[in-house]
Amino acid sequence: MIKNDDKKISVILPVKNGDLSLLKRAISSVRTQTFPGFEILLIDDGSEKPFAEELKTIAETDDRIRLYHIAPSGVSGARNFGIEKAEGDVITLLDSDDVISPVCFEEALLLLENSDAEALWGGTWYFESSDLPELGKWMRRKTALGKEELKAREVKLSSDRVHKTRAECIGEPFRFGENGYINRGIAARFIRKEVFEGGRNRFFLGIKMYEDAIWNLLMLENHKISYVQSIWYYYYNNEASVSNRFNPDVLECMEVPLKMIREILDLEDPEEYTAYTRILMDSLRYVYKCLFGHPKWKSLKKERKELSDHIYRSDPWNEIGSPRFQKFAGKRDQQKAELFRKHLLFLYWKLTWKNM
Repeated sequence: MIKNDDKKISVILPVKNGDLSLLKRAISSVRTQTFPGFEILLIDDGSEKPFAEELKTIAETDDRIRLYHIAPSGVSGARNFGIEKAEGDVITLLDSDDVISPVCFEEALLLLENSDAEALWGGTWYFESSDLPELGKWMRRKTALGKEELKAREVKLSSDRVHKTRAECIGEPFRFGENGYINRGIAARFIRKEVFEGGRNRFFLGIKMYEDAIWNLLMLENHKISYVQSIWYYYYNNEASVSNRFNPDVLECMEVPLKMIREILDLEDPEEYTAYTRILMDSLRYVYKCLFGHPKWKSLKKERKELSDHIYRSDPWNEIGSPRFQKFAGKRDQQKAELFRKHLLFLYWKLTWKNM
């Protein structure tokens, strides 16, 4: 049981260079919480010197911010470092270009106070830059929900929905209200500190994509988790993020975690296999954005044929368009899979990219 009095929430916030204004906005969303008992662990994952100096200035504005400079370790290494240093009773994770609801700390602690859940997964709201006025309206909500109203919004993930829950982690997420959904990443997670004791539940190192999806799947296997149908996290579509930048190694970056996900899932279960078809198509979209459809693709003169041959002949991509894929995938993904099988999908995306 967690009681609010004298409790602390640890916010782990990795950063490496990036947009300083977005980082300040993320930190501001923590500093304006209705519950004041928190610490921000700002983990500098090897930023360049000018940016690192800016981080020092930010940390000096609030004694609840602790700044650590570490050797480049990737976002997983930075999160793991923050977990080790956290002093709070509850740990939450925040990306440097996102923001959180001003009442999420208060609401999470209210639920954990009389709950047996070891972790809460709250709701996310996705926004573009053009949505900032609407985001501001949401963020002006200052009063936490009552305990009973919050309790009614909790969805305990019982064992009889295990296939559905695992499918939601990598496929179509759990949705509620007009815009709310349970993010497939680290958004709006509030985890009791004891869940991490003994080095447990760390993020895998060396994985650049889907490390959070794998972490979620493993958390589900070992802990009592509840969804909370309340918007706690605002996810910003940042075009400068890792999933949008040119990356000639994107195929390998996708294939390693996809193999791990296949090993965790029960692909004999229709729900879990359908979710796997979804993440395969999502991955293919990232491959297009970061490689085949990127303006710098033409610069890879020697590798272009090898990479093109690889994606049509190798695992896991050869699953796309298979008879089983066509049976269980959604209708739109079935159509895209057929285009992919005929080597026409990338051309289709090139012509219709804005509508993807």
